[in-house]
This record gives sequence, C-alpha cells and structure tokens, in this order.
Amino acid sequence: MQNARMTEPWAVIIAALVAVAGSFSGFFIGRQQVKDQAQVEHEQWLRGQRQEAYADFLAAWDAAYAALKQEATRTDEHWETMDQNGLDVDFDEDDLNHAHAVADVAMRPMRAPQERVLLLGPERVDRAVERMGRALHVLKDAFVDHLAPIAVPRPAVRWTDAVDAMEEARTGMLAVMRAEVRSAPDLAKPVRRALTDQADPTHLST
Repeated sequence: MQNARMTEPWAVIIAALVAVAGSFSGFFIGRQQVKDQAQVEHEQWLRGQRQEAYADFLAAWDAAYAALKQEATRTDEHWETMDQNGLDVDFDEDDLNHAHAVADVAMRPMRAPQERVLLLGPERVDRAVERMGRALHVLKDAFVDHLAPIAVPRPAVRWTDAVDAMEEARTGMLAVMRAEVRSAPDLAKPVRRALTDQADPTHLST
C-alpha cells in the first residue's frame, strides 16, 4: 500500500510533464507552420512583383530600341537622298550633340525599370540584365557614331554589329526571365518540414 501511495504523486507529475511537453511541441509546430505560410505568401508576392518588373523593363527597352532604330533609319534615308542628289554629307558638332541627345532621351526611361529588376533579383536575372546593360552601352556609342562619325577614337563596334549584339542580349535575358516567372514555387517544402518536426521534435527551431 505504501509503495502504491508513493507512486501516485509521480504518476501525476509525469502526466503533467507529458502535458507540458505536448503543449510546447504544439506551440513550436504551430509557430513553424505560421512561418512557413508567411514564407509562401512572400514568395508568391515576390513572384508577382518580379513578373511585373520584368515586363516593364522589356517594354522600356523595346521603346528605347525602337526610337534609336527609327532615328538611324531616318538618318540613313537622309544620307541616301543627299547622295542621289550629288550632295556631300558633312558632320559637325551639332550633329554629334544631336546624336547624344537622341540617345539620352531614348534610354533615360529605362533606368528606373532596370533598377527595379536589379532590386528584385534573383542573381541569374541580375547577371542577364548587367550583360544587357553592357550591350546597351555599346549600342549607344555605335548609335552616336552612326549619326555623327566624327568622334575620335571611333568605337570598335559599328551600328549593325551593335544591333545584332543587343538583340542577342535581349533574347538571352528574356529566356532567363521566362524561366524565372514560369518556375512554380515549391509549396510542398514547408509542409515537409512541418511533418519532419512533428516526427522528430529535435528538428524544431525558434
């Protein structure tokens, strides 16, 4: 009888400890599930922001590129008309300043969309945008030289080659952006982690 009376308090204590352990385990599992849900919602939000930023950047690039090509075509047609009429084409500082002004006006709207893309990432898109930025810089120099070939030294890449390089850079960047927005987030990952935590409480983290 005495041994039975002594084990009763221990049974109560053990039961209480089990209840407390279960309570803490439930608390941490619930906390992890809330964190997982917040992470999923953030990934979905970020995905939407990236898709919008990519589309805006491509639209800004297309507009700038179209403006440069239109001006280059107009200039080519002007030169051809002068040549057909037996007139010489002479260039001066005004032509050079005009070429710089056209390039600056065309490319200025690209700055904000490009910075937003670089802010949102990910790194593989950053690298593609940076490559495109370098190609765009080459294109700008070639455009200015095409409209007013009087600067010394002249750029190593001429207008037609710069156009080809720019279009290739855009194609590469578009492929990276398309892969990013089309890849679905791994929504099962938080669920798997929660199941692991329930099976093994030592995996729980605060």
